[in-house]
Amino acid sequence: MRRIVYILFFAFFALNSFAQKTATEFFNAGIAKYRAGAYKEAIVNFNKVLELNPKFYEAYGNMGNAKFRLGDYKGAKDDYDIVLKQNPKDALSFYNRAIAKKELGDLQGSIEDNTTAIKVNPKFAEAFFNRGNTKDDMGDAKAAMVDYNKAISLNPSFAKAYYNRGHLKYKAGDVEAAALDWEKAASLDHYKALDSLKEYCGVGVEETPEEIANPKKAAKEAKAKAKAEKKASK
Repeated sequence: MRRIVYILFFAFFALNSFAQKTATEFFNAGIAKYRAGAYKEAIVNFNKVLELNPKFYEAYGNMGNAKFRLGDYKGAKDDYDIVLKQNPKDALSFYNRAIAKKELGDLQGSIEDNTTAIKVNPKFAEAFFNRGNTKDDMGDAKAAMVDYNKAISLNPSFAKAYYNRGHLKYKAGDVEAAALDWEKAASLDHYKALDSLKEYCGVGVEETPEEIANPKKAAKEAKAKAKAEKKASK
C-alpha cells in the first residue's frame, strides 16, 4: 500500500544587512545551490556563513535541510537542535526535526515534535498530516484518521492528505469512500491517486488528473466493486 511519507519544509531567507554582507552572500549562494540540487555545495556555503557569523541561525536550519536531502538524518537533526535551542518557538524547525526523527526510527519523538509544532501554530496543516503518517506507521489508524481529517479541514486543497486518508479508508474496507478521496486528490493534481484508483478500485480513469471524465461514475463503479466483493466473500 503506497502512501505519501512526508512533506519537508524549507525556510529560505534573503538577508541583506550591510553588517553581514559577506555572510549573507555565502548564505544566498547556499540557497541557490540548494535550489539547484547541489546539496553538498550548499553545505559548504552554509558552513562559510557560520565561520563568519556563528549566530546566523538560518544557516543551521537550511544546512539541516541539505543534510536531510543527502540522507544525513542525524546531521539534520543536530542542526535543527541548534536552531530550536536558540528559538524554542520555531514551529517549522520542530516540524522538520520531526521528519528527521522519523527517518532515524524515533517515531514517538517525531510525534512529540509535530505536536509541539501544532501547539505553536495550531493551523499547521502539514504537521497534522505528518503526525498522522507516523501514527499510522505505529498502527494507530484511528488517530491517523483524526489527523488527516484535521489537515484537510485546515487546507481543503491538501491533495496528499486526501490520498493518504483514502488508503486508510481502503484498508478499513470502505472502497467507495477511498475512491472518493483518491478522486479528490487526483482533481488536485496528485497523480499517484490515479494509480490507486486503478489498482485498488479497478475504475477506468485516464492517465492525467485533467482527463478524469466522470468522478461520480468512478465512485459508482468502486461501490459496485465493493458490493460484489462482499457478496463473493459470503
